[in-house]
Amino acid sequence: MSDDSLDEWEIFQELSDELKRKIRLAVVYRGGAIYVTKDDEVFGFGKNLTGFLGTGDKQSRTEHTKIEQLCGQNIQDLQFAYLTFFAISATGSVYAWGKNDNGQLGLGTKKDTWIPTKIEGNLETKRVVQVACSDYHTLVLTSDREVFSFGWNKYGQLGLGHNEDQSLPKKLDFFAAGGVVTAVACLVFSSLALLDSGQVFVWGKNEDGILGHSEDDVEKQNIPRKVPGLEGITITRIVCGLNHALALSNDGKVYSWGWNGSGQLGNGTDENSHEPTLIFGIGGRIRDVASNYNYSVSVAITEADDVIIWGWLNGSQNKSPTKTSFKSLDEVFAKLPILAFTFRPLRLKLNDDPIVEKNTANESPEWLKKYFNDADTADIVFVVEGKKIYAHKTILLMRCAVFRTMFQGNWKESNESEQIIKHHSYDVFFAFLRYFYTNQVDMQPVLALELFALAHFYQMTDLQKESLKIIERGVTVENAASIYDRAILLAAEVPTDLKIPF
Repeated sequence: MSDDSLDEWEIFQELSDELKRKIRLAVVYRGGAIYVTKDDEVFGFGKNLTGFLGTGDKQSRTEHTKIEQLCGQNIQDLQFAYLTFFAISATGSVYAWGKNDNGQLGLGTKKDTWIPTKIEGNLETKRVVQVACSDYHTLVLTSDREVFSFGWNKYGQLGLGHNEDQSLPKKLDFFAAGGVVTAVACLVFSSLALLDSGQVFVWGKNEDGILGHSEDDVEKQNIPRKVPGLEGITITRIVCGLNHALALSNDGKVYSWGWNGSGQLGNGTDENSHEPTLIFGIGGRIRDVASNYNYSVSVAITEADDVIIWGWLNGSQNKSPTKTSFKSLDEVFAKLPILAFTFRPLRLKLNDDPIVEKNTANESPEWLKKYFNDADTADIVFVVEGKKIYAHKTILLMRCAVFRTMFQGNWKESNESEQIIKHHSYDVFFAFLRYFYTNQVDMQPVLALELFALAHFYQMTDLQKESLKIIERGVTVENAASIYDRAILLAAEVPTDLKIPF
């Protein structure tokens, strides 16, 4: 995503080009904006009726106001509902602010706070990679694929097996789930989770049939259960509106269910559906979908970059998929009248760093290369697919801020000499660690995409660039489909602005 993409949003159009070049992450909500600079400073400006700006009050700001609590934290993600707001740092810490009458901020109280405050308790030694929220409850996903929940629990939407509210994060159990969780989502009174097996689990209130059952048959459920009707379908992405869900399959099809008052299910009616139903008439294989808690519209983008919408948009109800002139998913939400907001953070492309470029271009000294995967001198072992890779903590922490925090901070990995890697292939993790010692990458484009995702997770921007070069150089007509399939499977890890160059 380039700096020009900020100009799609009216609130950023008046900023100087110099300032826009400094922004690496930004969100927009109801006339206000928060942005993070490449110098790791965080500012808010604009309207602030809901306390979105994190300034400790609800006063609008014409001046760009520094959000001190988030500065210096290397903020990588910002998420929000209507009255609750969250920021995630590169080390996986979560900061929360907003309405808290049900403990939905996870701070151990039910007192509102309008200043970003770090969530502690069970998350203190965890690395959070995703936050999903309604205005009443919150889910977080950690790097080891554990799910924690907190907030209002009248309908069992926390998935804890009871109906008691929680003001501190509590871990969920996915009994006999047959996989690990890769993504979570919150609807107004219920919750969803996607597993690496392609299965979707749901729990909470069965409003509008969102649990996949008739409301006459099931009122609520307080533990995660598989969504019926998706058997034999591999789902790779889930998104939710206020009370409807979209599921994207690995063959580029979209299924919808839940509330349909504005036609947001795309089934040609405005009747609710408790059965996940394939949406027809989109006109091509879908590569991504979007929806949001704050607006009753569903959006998809095809392989041919056609943007398709259904639901309520700009005063018009579209009960069936309708092709638009929009160029991206983000642009749809940028053009909403009055209520324009980002459905995901805007991640601006980093300018080339000449220091990184120089280091990347130079080969590592021969003596350093010889120590990679050397069992005699290593002090850390990574076990991937049952095979060991030997490394040195000093080398890793010198080149990677995430490893530096991991080995020097209060993480469970800090004192462990052996770590089990569960969600990456041996070949890719081997190439990842080898890069620390050699500055060299040599692999097939399909694997380079997984390496890109791994480098993104560990905040290795130089390795991200090298991975993209391999993809761009190596894509052909013959391997394009397999690369694209791999991109979909990695959707939870690869930044959503990544576009496979073919």
